[in-house]
Amino acid sequence: MRIFDTHVHFKWWASGNYVGQNVMKRGADGFLEALAEKAQELGMTKIALLGNPGAKNHDALEAALQAYPDLLVGLGWLRLDEDPPGLIDEFHMRGFHGIKILGVSRNYDDEKYYRHYEKAQARGMRLLFHTGILGGPIDYLVGGAEDAWKSIPTGKDEAELVARLGREARGRAYGFSSARMQPIYLDTIAFAFPELYIIGAHLGWPDYRTACAIARWRPRLYFDVSGGDVVRDHIVEGGYVKNEINPLKLTYGSDCDLDRMKHHIDAWKRAFDEMGLTEEEQDAVFYRNAARMFGFED
Repeated sequence: MRIFDTHVHFKWWASGNYVGQNVMKRGADGFLEALAEKAQELGMTKIALLGNPGAKNHDALEAALQAYPDLLVGLGWLRLDEDPPGLIDEFHMRGFHGIKILGVSRNYDDEKYYRHYEKAQARGMRLLFHTGILGGPIDYLVGGAEDAWKSIPTGKDEAELVARLGREARGRAYGFSSARMQPIYLDTIAFAFPELYIIGAHLGWPDYRTACAIARWRPRLYFDVSGGDVVRDHIVEGGYVKNEINPLKLTYGSDCDLDRMKHHIDAWKRAFDEMGLTEEEQDAVFYRNAARMFGFED
């Protein structure tokens, strides 16, 4: 089985080692080496590697593409409220294949952002939007059950968390919210910029039916199935695949640390088997749809 993973974060190592913690001591080279080994182990022939904001992080992403040109495609991180459209020209010159977009103070389809989308369409860049609810530093449903470092804070720890979130909020533009990143806004963008290839992450979690409905009618609008066990369970139990969304409109994305990649691939393979997806349909989700989108297959 061949796999094109369309949602891998740069430097997201293993449980408890997210960006900014101990992982940084091992550096980008160590992460890339570990990622390449994991790809060979799991049959991932292509990986869309998502950069992080800022010039130094995009330097690192460019170096990664140069180090593993046959494996990686690069998506620069664009901050719609802060970055000028000219940054997209820079992404193109660096050899990036697309753009990751997340965290806005206006709805994704606000006309203020059209100049960015116009530039992306002109440059042939693919857009990966976070859609649905934006996660936070603590998972109050299953976080502690997954990892001790995600355990729900209490007392002083909880107060420190809230204080930190307050400082971060004061540094952002007013309006930042998951409400700005709902899948329905991609419909407006797909209407206005039909040549753009667009992926909505997480099938719009939890607004799956809206995501399915708009993907049904917009030629270059796709959704990935990343989001972990909760999102997968929703998609399977909801019976959306084939009933409300064609497998030709889905891409595989892990959006997890290196330790969990095998678990998610195996779980989705079992789920697709149980849904009755043919080998051809599974190949479309796991590889062919993304390969066509990124220009590796006709």
